[in-house]
Amino acid sequence: MSDLKDLSVLLTRPEHQIEELRQLIQKAGGTPVCFSVTKIISMDGNHLLESLFRDNISKTDLAVFVSPNAVTFGIELLKKHALALPSDCKILAVGPGTAKLIERNRLKVHDYPKAQFNSEALLALPSLDQIEGKHVLIVRGLGGREKIARELSIRKAIVCQLPCYKRLPSKDLDTSVLDTFYREKKPAIVFTSVSAVDHFMLLNSAENLMSAPSLFVVVSSDRIAAHCSSLGFKGQVIVANNAGAPAILAALERVFVATSVNNGIKNHA
Repeated sequence: MSDLKDLSVLLTRPEHQIEELRQLIQKAGGTPVCFSVTKIISMDGNHLLESLFRDNISKTDLAVFVSPNAVTFGIELLKKHALALPSDCKILAVGPGTAKLIERNRLKVHDYPKAQFNSEALLALPSLDQIEGKHVLIVRGLGGREKIARELSIRKAIVCQLPCYKRLPSKDLDTSVLDTFYREKKPAIVFTSVSAVDHFMLLNSAENLMSAPSLFVVVSSDRIAAHCSSLGFKGQVIVANNAGAPAILAALERVFVATSVNNGIKNHA
């Protein structure tokens, strides 16, 4: 593992999802700066959604959880209404972190992608090859990607979606952190969702960082990278293999090597 000395990393994930990466960066000698730009809140209370959920839960052949937050808030909704997935329902997760959280709730995970943890990798699972006429429940956040639902509908599955949480910009952040962060010796910022980028851009102090050519922007997908570039980030954008903390750390190690040795970096970690 590289020594990340002098590398300062702004972490933008929600507070409850930041700790593992913070510890890894600190252990590697870097300086993590926790700056959660997004708050996750439950969609519970939307009676139309809850009615849709109740009416479809017993028919579910396959349930897809698209994120750890989908597990947390989706299962919370199940418990609140004394509902359960059918015993023969197969459960898919978008990645190992989501799968682990499902299993902590004493549910069995049938399958999940092992390398890329995104919609494309999920859709490539054999479990989703022959699903014509199958009832599929997608547990997700409000405003997320529609790719899974759209593709499964093309495959003639009967799709029901449950948006069980939503992302809001955090309030009362100490933005003075941003006023000097771009002057750090080796500054980097991590984004693991498009909404995090958008919430960051709402801050008055974001422009200094966005326009700093010395800033490295580490993201978890090509989609987020394209979004950052379209908004005008001047620094190098590096795409990690996935959104997991180890993959983000690996991308940060590439940043460190690049700034320490030859100022050159590959676009993908």
